[in-house]
Parts: sequence; C-alpha cells; structure tokens
Amino acid sequence: MSKHEEILNYIEKLDIGKQVSVRSIANRLKVADGTAYRAIKEAENRGLVAVNDRSGTVRVSVKGQKRNHKLTFGKIAEIASAEILGGHAGLEVEFSRFSIGAMQPESVKKFLMKNSLMIVGDRKDIQSMALHGQSAVLVTGGFDVDQDVIDYANEMGIPLMRATYDTFTVANRISHALANELIKKDIITVAEISHDHRPALREEDTVKDFMELMKRTNLSRFVVVNPHRVVVGVVSMRDIAHKSLDTQINKLMNYPAVAKQKMTVASISQKMIHEGYDIMPIVNKDYTYAGVVTKSEVLESLQRSQEESQVTHTFSEDMSSKISEKGSAYTVMVEPLMVNNVGNISSAALSEIVAIVVQRTLDKRRRRNVILESMNLNVMGTVSIDNLLEIYPKVINETRLGAVVDIEIYYVNNIIAKAVVNLQIT
Repeated sequence: MSKHEEILNYIEKLDIGKQVSVRSIANRLKVADGTAYRAIKEAENRGLVAVNDRSGTVRVSVKGQKRNHKLTFGKIAEIASAEILGGHAGLEVEFSRFSIGAMQPESVKKFLMKNSLMIVGDRKDIQSMALHGQSAVLVTGGFDVDQDVIDYANEMGIPLMRATYDTFTVANRISHALANELIKKDIITVAEISHDHRPALREEDTVKDFMELMKRTNLSRFVVVNPHRVVVGVVSMRDIAHKSLDTQINKLMNYPAVAKQKMTVASISQKMIHEGYDIMPIVNKDYTYAGVVTKSEVLESLQRSQEESQVTHTFSEDMSSKISEKGSAYTVMVEPLMVNNVGNISSAALSEIVAIVVQRTLDKRRRRNVILESMNLNVMGTVSIDNLLEIYPKVINETRLGAVVDIEIYYVNNIIAKAVVNLQIT
C-alpha cells in the first residue's frame, strides 16, 4: 500500500467531526507535508472531509454517490413563481404529491397528508384545513391570505405560498417538473457504478509490483498514476506478459480515455465498446484518480435501466408508443408533435422512428443490446400531419459484433426516406 492510500485509509477511519491537518497527518504517519496535502485534497474530492471557515478541515460523513433528485417546496415555489407568505422553515422539505382543493371541505380531508401540497384559491376554510393536516398550501390567482392563516403556517413550519397564475397553469407546471425529475432518476451516472477504492499503480512501479498487487486483489488490470495522483495510463496482464520483473510500468502501459463522475453511463458505453476498453479510469475535476468502471458493469447498468425504467414521458418513449407492427413492416401516423415549422415531418422525428424500428428489428433476432453507431438518412419526399407511414427494415449484414440495417419509409407506395444504420452488438 502506498503512503497516499495509507493516508486516505487513516482519514476514512477518523471520527466524524475530527479535525484534519497536513501537519498532524505528516507527524503521525511519518510522511512528507506534500504527500499529506495531496491526500487531504483527494479526501476532500471524495467527500471524506470538508473545509469549514471556523474549524478548518474536518472529517464529515460521506454522502451517497446516488444522486438525490428531489423536489422541495422551495423548488415548487420557484417553478410556480410563487411568493412565500409563511412557513419558511419547511421550504427544504421534500415534496411528495399535490392535489387541487376544488371540493367541499369534508372531501378535502382524504387528500391531506404530510409533505403534500394543496393548490387552492381564495377559500380560507380549505387553506386552514390543509395546514392543520400538515399539508403545504399554494394559493393561486394572487388572492390575499388572512394573517391568522399566515401566522399558523409560521408556527407549524409548513410552507404557505401565493402565485399569480391560475390553478391549471400552476398544476401543469408542477406536473411537468415531477415528470422531469422521474426522467433524471432513470439516468445513471458513472459515479453510481464506479469502484472508488480500487488500488492503482505508480509510474515508477515495476512488473514485480504489478504481480504483487494482482495476487493481493485478484484483479488483472490497474490504473497508473503519477506522483500527483493524475491518471496517466492503464496496464493489464496482457501488457506485462513475458516482461522482466524490473521493467517499469510506464514503459508498458496504455493511454485510454478517462471519464468524469458526472458523465452518464450511456455516454461512455459506446467509447468503451468501440475501443475495446475493459476498464475506464474515473477522474475528479482536477483529473486526479477517483476510481474505475468496468465494461461489464456499464452493460449491466444499461440493461437494468431499460428493464426498470418507469418513465414514459420522454420523446423517445412517446414516439415508440405510436409505432405499430404490421407483418414485416411498421406503421406510424404523423402527428403534430412530429412536424417542423413548415408542416413537414421533422428530421428528428424521422431519425427517432428509424432508431426505434432498428431496435425492434434486432430484438426479434434476439440481439437486444445494440448501440447505434451511425445513421445515413436521406429524405426524398414530404410528409404532413395525418399521413400514415410504412417502414420496411432489412438486415443487410450481421456479425457477432455488429450489424447493418437498411430502412425504407413509404407513404402511399411512394418512398419518402431511406436510411442505412450501422450498429454495435454487445
């Protein structure tokens, strides 16, 4: 274990709230001040420590890597362009659901629950009932709210807001925001599947060091870093084969691409498959080593996200629901959503139709994990709203690693578009 890793392990075992300093770590672990400083900076990047203006650098609890997409009442206020009348203490509380108070007071009770939102107009009885039921209140139409209602909201710490928009507009805005948050939850980032603590080799290490680390970890591929913990390469068992034990790693390593933690898994999957990377180093903002992600994990996460997705509000999902199978062909009715500003079907809609049909065609051939590599789309005619299109796919070439699919799109026996799609098969 290197001195750098030793320091990180030491920091990780410290009690929450414990102060951390370069001098104390250097003295305790018998390392140079520069080594201690670099380790503390990486610990800060990992979320192990935080810098406080009063107490300096302290050990903090590590926040989960899983992104916490949530709508708070404060965000709801921003979405609705609402004024906060009371209950400021509850603005950071997570919002769960909303309902519209267009009913008799006795019917409102069953819709009241903690951390919910009641959208209502100038009805004081509903406003008060919602607050007593621990539900936040958003008054639409810009109506005045009685002071006793505001005082009660402040007393209970339950948000009371007022918007100038009508109820329909406010509800539509909130509904759209909820759909966006669901979509964000289904997008997996690299940080969510990466290995944070996988050991790395140094430039000056030798083949002997590689063999020792391999025996200790049962891994056969490692990231290589320089003295500043910046990623400089990757070395595998294949690279060191038949090399003498004293050969330095920096003479044998490869130079792969790196990924940052906030990148999506989908964005790096194509790169890893196309280039044949088995692992990809993950780096912090300053390009210091943060972990690795493997090809198998990337493919598993993509497949899992497809199976578990609960989102049906994306453009792709909407388009897919409109495409029907008809024998060996597919049909789709052109809707207003698909046309451009001159009334012709847009190239974006055509491209999405082609991509969906290609995916379904490969699904039938039990080739589910495909990545679209390139598409050559030629438009030869115009299509307007309510036209019924027929799409005919044909697999021209298929291998273990890829396929070429020809797509022809017709309207009333006239070809209006043709595409050739190249795919990677995983």
